[in-house]
Amino acid sequence: MATMILLPNADGAADAQWVDVGEGTHHDCLDDDNAATSYVKCSTADKIMIIEYANPSVAEADIASIDSVRFLSSGKSVHRSDPSVVSIRFEAPTAGFAEIASYDAHRTNFETINGTARTTSDGSSAWTYSDLENLEMKCTKVATVEVYLSYLALEVTYTEAAADNAVFFGANF
Repeated sequence: MATMILLPNADGAADAQWVDVGEGTHHDCLDDDNAATSYVKCSTADKIMIIEYANPSVAEADIASIDSVRFLSSGKSVHRSDPSVVSIRFEAPTAGFAEIASYDAHRTNFETINGTARTTSDGSSAWTYSDLENLEMKCTKVATVEVYLSYLALEVTYTEAAADNAVFFGANF
């Protein structure tokens, strides 16, 4: 099994309460795990942010099957004692698969929370390459304890297509 990482490359709809710090856009703040250098923050309940992802770095012909997709995140609560909670879900290709990410209270350290590996795009259909080309994630702030999100990528595990050894140095075998 092989793995590739899809990084944010565009902002979808977002409420103004999701504020970027250190970069000019939400997706730029979330494309590398650089902790307090750049992040997106929010402290208002029920506010949303949608992030779009770059096309896969592996060609479709090189993938026999897509085995799973999950989010990888880094964030923190800036409250002294209370965690900060964000609902993270696949918005496209299909809405659903919401997970609650509860970032521990910590003034300096960011915590890694990785989502559940999803083996289907909608609960019953296998992932397709087209699904990967259209992935969006939706973050919804839960409660009012401020969160800083520094990273929100997608990990795709896949089975590589069998190599075609029919032509090797100009000779057919």
